[in-house]
Amino acid sequence: MGRSGVIPGWKVRRELTRFGQQLRAIPEAIWEPFAQRRHDAAFARGFPLRDGQVALTEKIALVLIWQPRGIAQSTIDMCAHLAAQGYAPFVLSNAALTEDCHARLAPHVWRVMQRPNFGYDFGGYRDGLLQLRAWGIQPARLVILNDSIWFPLTEGCTLLHRMEATPGDVIGTVLRLRGEEQFLESYFFSIPASTLTHPAFDGFWRDLRLTSNKYKVIRRGERGFGRAMRAAGLTLTGLFGQDVFLHRIGAADDDLLRATLRHAAFVDPDLAARARRLASDTGPDWRAQALGFVASSLQSGLFYSSYPVAAVRLMGYPVLKKSREPVSLVWRKAYLEAVETGALPAPPVAILQEAITRF
Repeated sequence: MGRSGVIPGWKVRRELTRFGQQLRAIPEAIWEPFAQRRHDAAFARGFPLRDGQVALTEKIALVLIWQPRGIAQSTIDMCAHLAAQGYAPFVLSNAALTEDCHARLAPHVWRVMQRPNFGYDFGGYRDGLLQLRAWGIQPARLVILNDSIWFPLTEGCTLLHRMEATPGDVIGTVLRLRGEEQFLESYFFSIPASTLTHPAFDGFWRDLRLTSNKYKVIRRGERGFGRAMRAAGLTLTGLFGQDVFLHRIGAADDDLLRATLRHAAFVDPDLAARARRLASDTGPDWRAQALGFVASSLQSGLFYSSYPVAAVRLMGYPVLKKSREPVSLVWRKAYLEAVETGALPAPPVAILQEAITRF
């Protein structure tokens, strides 16, 4: 809510959309079990499958994509990056792929499976895991990610190695806290073999009820996965946390702090205006005011989307979301402006071109 006390229009629209999804959940509870049985029967018969040119290794990347207008170059590059890091990319497409798409993917992937667009990302994750089990393949490390993000943002990105070196049962980018709930943002998981063979992990995916209602996908999938893993005593670990962010921004020099504020990303126009003013203010207590603003602003925002300059330069935050929701749009705009001014390094050409046009 802004200073005027009026709830921003984008929040109203978001809540109305969420309410509509909740209403649709009532009749969906009747027909979704039948849809899942049909889907599982089709899965048992076999979805279309193509081999790529990357050899199977002990590390597999399960990549869920939905690109009905054709494969983006950034997706090709992401698969190439995964393969270069020793992963065999297993792509699951929720949309039909043309021969040209297969030809472009083939040099950079192990296999490509085409599935119906049922269940969103968690439906694809589930089918990929069940298919690996059906083939009797047990990787030493499994990465699960989807194309809702651009990754990696920088050359020489070490995220995959950092995830492999981090203790924990399920490793992700950001661990979210909602009251008593803890869950990892679901666009990127890294999972060791010990978790893949755990009964709770297997049971969650085997019993997951698929849905094409985004509200229920989040509750059953992203949050449900976190609940199930924690209930079984498994640990969820996020590599990028707000506490670390605040510690590092507190130790950053004034130039970086000013660049962080200059390229802050807020939907709330009051917060945006205050950040811009602070970026150019002077005075003996300027630094204390600036750091106080950063800390207080995160009560209504996330550090990585609100402050992309500091997130990238101080923490190496490696992804940019593609969503057209207001928060992601202002984040992307601030990120691109920071790249233009030199406050951030430019991402790979394909990501830069796609990010510029995705508004």
